[in-house]
Amino acid sequence: MQIPWRRAGATSSTVGRIILLTVVAGLLIAASAMPVLGITGVAVRDAANTFDSLRVGQLGAAPIRSVVYDDAGKPITYFYPYDVYRVPVAFNQISPVMRNAIVAIEDDGFWTEGALDPRGTLRALVSTTSGSQLQGASTIAQQYVKNVKVLQAGSNLKAAQAAVYPDLQRKVQQLRLAIDVEHELSPQELLANYLNVAYFDNHAWGIQVAAQTYFSESASQLTLPQAALLAGIVQSPTLYDPVANPANALKRRSEVLTRMWQLHYVPKATALAAEHTPLGLHLSSVPLNIGCASPQVANAAFFCDYLEHVLKLNYPSVWSQIQNTGGVAIHTTLSMKDQLAADNAVDYTEAPRGGSANPGHNADTEVLIQPGTGNVRAIAVNRTYGSDAAAGQDSIDYAVNLQYGGDQDGVQTGSSSKIFTLITALKEGLPFGHTIKVKAPATVGPFPTCDGQTAPPALYNDAEGPSNGTETWQLGEATVQSINLYFVNLEQQVGLCNVVKTAVDMGMTRADGTSLMRYDHALHGNGLPAYDYSSFTLGSVGVSPMSMASAYASVAARGIYCTPQPITAIVVQATNKELPVQASKCHRDMSAGVADAANYILQRVLYSPGTAAGRAIPGHTAAGKTGTANSGYYAAFAGYTPTLVGYVSVFNPLSAQLHPMVGYDACYRDVLDGFECPAQMFGDNAPASTWELTFLHAALGRDAQFVYPPGSFFSLGDGFAAPTSPKTKKTGGGGGGKGGGGKGGGPNPGPTHKPGH
Repeated sequence: MQIPWRRAGATSSTVGRIILLTVVAGLLIAASAMPVLGITGVAVRDAANTFDSLRVGQLGAAPIRSVVYDDAGKPITYFYPYDVYRVPVAFNQISPVMRNAIVAIEDDGFWTEGALDPRGTLRALVSTTSGSQLQGASTIAQQYVKNVKVLQAGSNLKAAQAAVYPDLQRKVQQLRLAIDVEHELSPQELLANYLNVAYFDNHAWGIQVAAQTYFSESASQLTLPQAALLAGIVQSPTLYDPVANPANALKRRSEVLTRMWQLHYVPKATALAAEHTPLGLHLSSVPLNIGCASPQVANAAFFCDYLEHVLKLNYPSVWSQIQNTGGVAIHTTLSMKDQLAADNAVDYTEAPRGGSANPGHNADTEVLIQPGTGNVRAIAVNRTYGSDAAAGQDSIDYAVNLQYGGDQDGVQTGSSSKIFTLITALKEGLPFGHTIKVKAPATVGPFPTCDGQTAPPALYNDAEGPSNGTETWQLGEATVQSINLYFVNLEQQVGLCNVVKTAVDMGMTRADGTSLMRYDHALHGNGLPAYDYSSFTLGSVGVSPMSMASAYASVAARGIYCTPQPITAIVVQATNKELPVQASKCHRDMSAGVADAANYILQRVLYSPGTAAGRAIPGHTAAGKTGTANSGYYAAFAGYTPTLVGYVSVFNPLSAQLHPMVGYDACYRDVLDGFECPAQMFGDNAPASTWELTFLHAALGRDAQFVYPPGSFFSLGDGFAAPTSPKTKKTGGGGGGKGGGGKGGGPNPGPTHKPGH
């Protein structure tokens, strides 16, 4: 609204200014129903009517924090609009001496005069119309309006300055809003609201944070000297900062105490005694690292980071509300029991700060997914979350895709990717006893691709199985002992293209979200479609651990794949209105019988001669699959029960290709055997140990059994017959488990890159 006497180019004489002052003073004071002698007439009446009808909109609420809850309804962290840490408290949560102190020094007529102080208003307007700096005439109601405006301005410096240094028009608008506020709020509510938005310097917004910052106390426990000190700060936070300017702060505190005894809030003797006390500061750092960097969320910081990225990408309007006005409650799928189990496991197995338990400074990351829902139960990384690399912090969430805070390249998966070839074979009806005669090393290929071309033949080797000559393996036993040459030949039999399509149907993408069926330009020469790599079955394509966990979850859920889901509800706190939540997208990616058949085989991995023998979870039915990339660059383990899936990846985040986990850099701490230093890191080393320790303490619930597979898969037996050779007709393969060579694979170069197995 354009006020006539503020039109551009308007001038006024001294007489005109006096007339202006009379009109404006009458306008303001008459609007507050405060009779003032000597100011009457039509001009004042009309001005008052104009003021009463002035449209300035609603003040709106001050921005407040949003809260993130775990699945049990317990807060895990808070998001603060504009990163302003503020903790509002109610009137009865503020010490009475604090309430009295602020009224005494800032607005001694608060309980009687209302939003406008007649003398202060006249004084401010005289100063303004005479060309001096615009003064505030600031009652608590007016200061409340100003501070709310400042908070609402956020990073908009121009809006914030307009709130602090208003021109006459904005001052009139603020006065009008102050009157509205007094009509809407009780005096007690207004006083509490004001103290919740007042600024006390040192990043302390609001009385609760100020009490914590300066005295490590809550607002309800403030003493008289403490309250007087804080009350004195608000007039000029920098000038009266007790840390930077203690002498000024003490002088100002004395002024507050003097006003308190003059207004009979405290006896004079009590005030004088308080004046002689020292500052008594007991400083506590204000948590500038808020949100996912808050110490409160340390155990779930990487889950929080993932959640934040999901909100930004999938819920932009909600994220905007969180950042600007706040007041949103985010209910998540996070299980703190599972999270703590995973955190303790990654930190125990691969110590975050290195040392003898992790001399290679390897990363150990684990994702827990609930089968059938996609609910993300936990994300753990053996790193301290943060952006200070010098302090050993890391903000890359190695568990998730790039768009959700992960790494561009992802991780190789080794033999844990044999699941896609296994599922493809079972889909095609191959029985457990399906045999393939393998020889190692051997050249296998070519492989028809999805685009009508072929992937060239390549030389492959085995860490288990025959080192020379030939052996015949069955599907079940070849899976349990992770025989590379069996699976490369099986991939050729069922079709490389079909295996990749199975992986896509099970939710797999590259780590940057690119489809496995497309060229990934971000990876340059290594970004060919996945069907161009015959080593795909051996895990040579970089993906995220969360994608692998979700894929295995579809097997645990008897063929139902669900996209990862971290959110169960989003609620506007002021109204309890629920906002729409994007449901997990679920589809059947295999028949229940195929999933049952895969579960039947993979249970045996946890028992001799499986590659993770001895990793079974007492009292719970479980299954798993090891994975080791070429030359120890990556190691992985997928393990699950019918109720929970965990996928673990261990590697060196600085550069896996330059820091293979061999020799001293392969050392870790095992849940069963303590300190271990294998010659090379295998899937049954740190990854399987991490999974086992997690599942020994996770919320698995009552034991649930996998469903027995259809009889058709047993047409050639159970598939676990020992491998035979033409000469001996006896067992030929390695033993698996921690003691032997069966930890998931060995050197096995692919056609154009370093594949895993």
